[in-house]
Amino acid sequence: MPEFAPRPEQFNPPVQEQQPQPPQQAVEADLHTVPNSAGEQKVEEYVNRIKAGESKDSIFQGLPESFKSGIERRLAEPAEEKVEQDVSGIPPQYRGLDSETLDLIWTIPEYIDSEKTARLKSEKAEVIALLREKESSEKAKEERHSADEKRIEELRQQLGIAKPTKTLEVQKDVPVSSTEGTPLLDIEERKRLSGWNASYELARTAKQQGIDLSTISREDYVEFAIQNSLAIDDSQLRMPPWQRMSTSAQEIVFANKEKRSKITEEADKSFQKFCFETQQKAKEENRFIQEGIRVRQGTKDSSSWLFFGINNGIAENPSETYKSYVSVKDLNTLTPERFTQLMVALRDAKYNGDVKIFQDLSTQGVNLNDQIVMHGASQADAELAMQVAEKFFGVDLDQKSVGKDEVVDGENQSYSQILAKKIKNAVNPPKTKS
Repeated sequence: MPEFAPRPEQFNPPVQEQQPQPPQQAVEADLHTVPNSAGEQKVEEYVNRIKAGESKDSIFQGLPESFKSGIERRLAEPAEEKVEQDVSGIPPQYRGLDSETLDLIWTIPEYIDSEKTARLKSEKAEVIALLREKESSEKAKEERHSADEKRIEELRQQLGIAKPTKTLEVQKDVPVSSTEGTPLLDIEERKRLSGWNASYELARTAKQQGIDLSTISREDYVEFAIQNSLAIDDSQLRMPPWQRMSTSAQEIVFANKEKRSKITEEADKSFQKFCFETQQKAKEENRFIQEGIRVRQGTKDSSSWLFFGINNGIAENPSETYKSYVSVKDLNTLTPERFTQLMVALRDAKYNGDVKIFQDLSTQGVNLNDQIVMHGASQADAELAMQVAEKFFGVDLDQKSVGKDEVVDGENQSYSQILAKKIKNAVNPPKTKS
């Protein structure tokens, strides 16, 4: 399941006749075309900020009309009292996490089957929403209980009633649990870990050895995991380098908040506008934004990525696809104008292939190692794309990598998946049939 996009033939599915919509209705429907789309997530974020007291006028400034109408519609929805219930559907390895941590850690890959990806993301969104409602209900209960206790204490003081003494003294100054200083696991214990738990132990190992995992390449990160018998998977290989040094989900959430806080409102809204306009362009018959640069039709059905074809693009159904990845140090500098200039530079360098970029700057962009992915029509094209990107971004370039998607045993495998399988087989070799 490659990380890039549906295969070329899926970019241009048969067009079905649809009843024409009035322009405004069509615009308002755009946010609800794809389950759990970046647009829907952004609308929910703005609604929560307004409910928390932030100025609606300041939030509306610079937003496309579709976002404004979506926010107004959500604000107009009546609040409903819902019966508290346990939230089902959370993967076993993530149970017990709060909604914010779960939303960050629980990643849904981009499958070849775009409908499967959309369905899984929609199911995840429903689970996250239910968990948030439960947390909100519990917080409201705590606040009511605290208010009740305060009123009782005030009444007790007015009546001169002594506060009852507790029969059991609550233990104070209980140290917060930490992994710092905890002995590292032995080899056999490490081999039983996988995914995020393996990455936390790998971070503890790196800290003990004085190694900063955020400064090494993805391939060196793979080798370090193998050397330490910890089977991280493709989710960890695709995360930004700064997350590699986190020893818990809570650390990642804290750092993520810090990273998001550095994204300016202007940069965030500018990218939202670019995403909206690109998805609109994907619905048109003429999808060229400049000579030799076109929006891929599959963009209109994607909830995560914007896809572009450069010059001749890529061939259909390749058995292997060479790709190069880059990320930048400061996402505020990755403006729509600068990304477009990169595509112009690729076009002018005679690059043939596709390019994809995330849909949301402050959430998806912050949490990706491969912020821009370039799929070359050949190995030479992928290498050319990397050379162009290195020269174009210069000192602003952060991570870079060149890899290859392949068809393995009849199944499409992304470069990250292939690396993850390499780690898994090295840490826990498959048993051979005798």
